[in-house]
Amino acid sequence: MKNWTDKRENILNTALPTATKSYGVIPHSVFLEEIQEELYKQNYTIAEERYLTADNNKILSGFFRIQDFTDMELMPSISFVNSYNKTRKASIRVAGTVLVCKNGMLGSTPGGSYTRKHIGINALPDFRKHLSIGISGLISEFERLLKNKQEMKDIQIDKSIIARLVGDMIINEDLITTTQLSILKHEINFSANFKGNTLWDFYNNTTESFKDTHPSFYDKQHIKFHSFITSKFDLSGNKGIYGKKLELV
Repeated sequence: MKNWTDKRENILNTALPTATKSYGVIPHSVFLEEIQEELYKQNYTIAEERYLTADNNKILSGFFRIQDFTDMELMPSISFVNSYNKTRKASIRVAGTVLVCKNGMLGSTPGGSYTRKHIGINALPDFRKHLSIGISGLISEFERLLKNKQEMKDIQIDKSIIARLVGDMIINEDLITTTQLSILKHEINFSANFKGNTLWDFYNNTTESFKDTHPSFYDKQHIKFHSFITSKFDLSGNKGIYGKKLELV
């Protein structure tokens, strides 16, 4: 992933913002250290850590990939976001990482995420409480993503379906940038790992194009895309946010 790093020191040494009556500070160390500690406490092994920052580390996005052998293609991850400049809420989410290419899979599983505004003196203790709860449900929530993966593998699509999806993503949903669209086109035609005609191939062609997304929007773009695909193909967990199911010919 371009611009991603596993270096923690500079992030941890970033000066904390000033707490006020209305603004509660949630330090980056909660994400880099306390999530890691909770994972170890619950007997998980961290196989990889990655961080993406902006605005002199005031915006932080990252994930811990968990070692798991139930599926050799998609591995469970904990994805997180935080900010010191009030641009992003603090969030933690059960996610998936495609092992062969490090593509992200961020769904909207019912119990797999928690988001907290940096408001009030309880911001930090609230987040710490839900951090532990979220990690406790990691495997059950990850299984929902595994189910979506298999559903996508079972769906065959052609270039006409892809054109309809991409057109909708551009015109109606503002879901992909011009630069990303160029990368997506290249991946559809020349992907080294996802060159088939399944929805899973298209899904990974698209998330490959998301890799250079700004830290402020990395998780949002992935979550929106996952919801878009589950809606268009009525996959498990479909919330119907993006209209009726796409009719396949």
